[in-house]
Amino acid sequence: MLDIKFIVENPSEVKHNLKKRFKEGQIWMVDELIQDYTSFKLLKKEIDDLRSERNKLSKEINKLKKEKKKADKEIKEAAKIPSRVKEFEEKMDLLKSNMNEKLIQLPNMLHSTTPVGEDESKNPEIKKVGKPKKFDFKLKSHGELAESLNIADFEAGRKVAGQGFNYIIGELAQLDYALQRYGVDYLIQRGFTFVVPPMVLNKKTLSGAVNIADFKEVIYKVEGEDLYLIGTGEHPLVALFAGKVLDKKDLPTKLCTVTPCFRKEIGSRGVDTKGLFRMHQFNKVEQVMLSSKENSFDRLEEMEKITEDFFESLEIPFRVIEICSGDLGDKFAKQYDIEAWFPRQEAYKEVTSAGHCTDYQSRKLNIKYATGKEREYVHLLNNTMVATSRAMVAILENFQQKDGSVKIPKVLHEYLNFKEIKPKK
Repeated sequence: MLDIKFIVENPSEVKHNLKKRFKEGQIWMVDELIQDYTSFKLLKKEIDDLRSERNKLSKEINKLKKEKKKADKEIKEAAKIPSRVKEFEEKMDLLKSNMNEKLIQLPNMLHSTTPVGEDESKNPEIKKVGKPKKFDFKLKSHGELAESLNIADFEAGRKVAGQGFNYIIGELAQLDYALQRYGVDYLIQRGFTFVVPPMVLNKKTLSGAVNIADFKEVIYKVEGEDLYLIGTGEHPLVALFAGKVLDKKDLPTKLCTVTPCFRKEIGSRGVDTKGLFRMHQFNKVEQVMLSSKENSFDRLEEMEKITEDFFESLEIPFRVIEICSGDLGDKFAKQYDIEAWFPRQEAYKEVTSAGHCTDYQSRKLNIKYATGKEREYVHLLNNTMVATSRAMVAILENFQQKDGSVKIPKVLHEYLNFKEIKPKK
């Protein structure tokens, strides 16, 4: 969330930021926050003055008692103070709660280079990498191809768990595992520390990573427990440092993980009726960086380059787009997406997102770094290294052959005991 002091000192900037995000309907919150903060400060001063008065009265009472004089009036005045302090504290707590409700709804400040646009149609293309192949035969959809090769059972998944859950079998299951191992190895070789985190988080922790009100229709809650299944490995990774103060010399801290991810994916797009592209459960390799503020946007470029190189090594054609202001998530100041080429659909579709949260996320999680006696909130960045389900769809579509087989990208051969998936007799 934003710093309330920044909002009070820069209301015009915050309002302009809302306009660039096409969230003019939230501008009223800025004015109310300033009013609430002013009232909060006045109440704090009242409490401080009352406590100061009580100290003076206590000293006066002690003095009068030592002099064996009456102190009834002073004792009576002092006795009134605690109830008045409590009354003001209750008002402060209410104001603080009201301010927090508004603060978590206000989006992060956009980076100066973030393009302004109303929706995803305005996301500019940065570059294209790789040339889409031309096929001289009719392509099968990845779902049709997987079923014909007996490497997935979509109907069984729906039967035992519902739409959006699948069985992947044999070579496809091995391909999933190979992508996970290759992704983790790729990051470890580039200085990332591999972490196996919890697959569930309590509400307090999850609320520090995301606005839980926005995610309540996306994440699964464990019935009867204060626990939620993770929707991405990013959340437990950043939570590892909640409430901690890091040494600046240890930054950037680079972490990666591979986890199953669980999402309801309620919305207009829903989940795939048959297939792997959008599911309730999938595996993902995630990268997270904690950085000092000075060069954190260089770190974003570094993370993005890592993922671009990874997908280029898989020989999957892709393009990079930058997310415009109206399509950008509230916690991000800047974001890039990689969209892989899916020849059966003749379209580029999202496979990774690299986002910069500045100190918006770390402020809620209370993650700081120290430079001498000074304390600063860290800048948090995250990037999907590879969501294996979408990578598998891209491989099935881009590497399918006329005879119904699917070749495997060369960089994955060392992780598998086969180089192509052949039709079963």
